[in-house]
Amino acid sequence: MRFRRWIVRVLAVVVLVALGPPLAASLLGIGAERGMLPPPGKRVEIGSGEFVNVIETGQGSPVILVHGLPSNAYDWAGLPAKLAALGHRVIAYDRVGYGFSSRADASASHYTYDSNAEDLAALLAALDLPRATLVGWSYGGAVVQTLATRHPDNVSALVLVGAVGPALWERGDDPLHTLLSSPIGAPILRWIASIPPLSRIVTTGSVARAFTGAEAVPKGWVDYTRAMLALPGTLRSFVLEAQRGVPKDLDPAHIAVKTVVIHGERDLLVPLEVGRDLDEKLPDSRLIVVEGGSHMLPVTHADLLANEIHAVCP
Repeated sequence: MRFRRWIVRVLAVVVLVALGPPLAASLLGIGAERGMLPPPGKRVEIGSGEFVNVIETGQGSPVILVHGLPSNAYDWAGLPAKLAALGHRVIAYDRVGYGFSSRADASASHYTYDSNAEDLAALLAALDLPRATLVGWSYGGAVVQTLATRHPDNVSALVLVGAVGPALWERGDDPLHTLLSSPIGAPILRWIASIPPLSRIVTTGSVARAFTGAEAVPKGWVDYTRAMLALPGTLRSFVLEAQRGVPKDLDPAHIAVKTVVIHGERDLLVPLEVGRDLDEKLPDSRLIVVEGGSHMLPVTHADLLANEIHAVCP
């Protein structure tokens, strides 16, 4: 009887440790500030019950911006406006699983490079765009490479920004990569997100790493990021894509269109060696190394990117 009481007490402590902080935060109304969320754009149906949130600006030759993970259409910051000023119709969208787009189920056919590429092809069809210049950032770079391989007629030119490529190492010594690869990755991330002080610490550290230094992080970016990550289903999408994305399976050698590879010299998330390898494997490419640049080039070097994207557009 005493042993049973002891077991009950231990279990109660475990439950309180696991649920206490999230429950308290919920009851007190503490968490990510929803007021930091940007307004949704235009909803575009892409078939199979899925839809994407589209932010469109400008007129002229089309440029599609494909974000990374866990990211969204708003992370491109001022780049769309700069491209529009150069005479382009600029379309940024939340990939399925992020921002204000739909959340697909967790079946093996979703949250892969292939599924994202087919979503992008469906978006082009829905917008009546037979061809466009595609700009892929980070994981988005893997998406546009996949589309260029599967549907080359849809692609006028490619721009790869801090893009995932076959040379991306197996990051077994990276704690975040280890967590994301774990079956309990999603629950742990949700638990962290439910405890505001812990969520802020983790997000602040991750954002600083993306910008290669806390001093480069724009004011309010951490709060905005926390609000976007708090949208239902986002963390699950993050974990599934991290688990199902296999960089070594990318095949840039068979991409025939003109490509510009733009990579930050000090990118801590996707090392410069990955960009150099992409440039070597792509049949028709040009490499631009941004001195001192981080993984967040669309935010920190928007003018440079706008000019290079404009230059490669037909």
